[in-house]
Amino acid sequence: MNKQGMLQSVYNYLSLFGDVDEKILEAMKKIDRKDFMDINKEFAYVDNAMSIGYGQTISQPSTVARMLSLLKLKKGDFVLEIGTGSGWNAGLISYLVKSGKVKSLEIVKELAERSRNKIKELEIKNIEIKEEDFRKLKEKFDKIIFTAGILHSEENIIENFAQGHLNENGILVCPHQSGPLIIIKKKQGKIKKDYTNEEYGFVPLVL
Repeated sequence: MNKQGMLQSVYNYLSLFGDVDEKILEAMKKIDRKDFMDINKEFAYVDNAMSIGYGQTISQPSTVARMLSLLKLKKGDFVLEIGTGSGWNAGLISYLVKSGKVKSLEIVKELAERSRNKIKELEIKNIEIKEEDFRKLKEKFDKIIFTAGILHSEENIIENFAQGHLNENGILVCPHQSGPLIIIKKKQGKIKKDYTNEEYGFVPLVL
């Protein structure tokens, strides 16, 4: 499959949930998935998750697009990503927030270094990649996205993190290891939690 075929698959998937955010497709056209794959490059435009080594994956493009659409990114957002992985998702977010900023955390040193080098090579200026535990952060963010899955019993950890680290009207999206995506919104200082109807599978979040 070529890049246009991948984009068509993503469009078809997003259309199942209503209007398609064309900016996400534009970001995927500009920020090339292949650039972030050191292995399995020949499968860069297949709509599947692919190994990037160290027990981690680069997520399925349609799943990435769905999560970004739920995040409702806008110009100027300060975004936290937990799980840099390949760096592709951070690159997409950076394109979508324009003058905003992306802070991306990765605990696998080799992946953090690889992604940092790739971001520098592509001359993307608004991404900071750190090897940190998200639970030790002090900042607040407009949007937060987890790229690895939690157990259902760990939802309280995510809710507490959202309460302490989301700005007013902020949104957090987090997957389960197996199950629906969690969508948390903060309004008037209170947390509201919803779930997608569709379900996904993700590598485990290391807690």
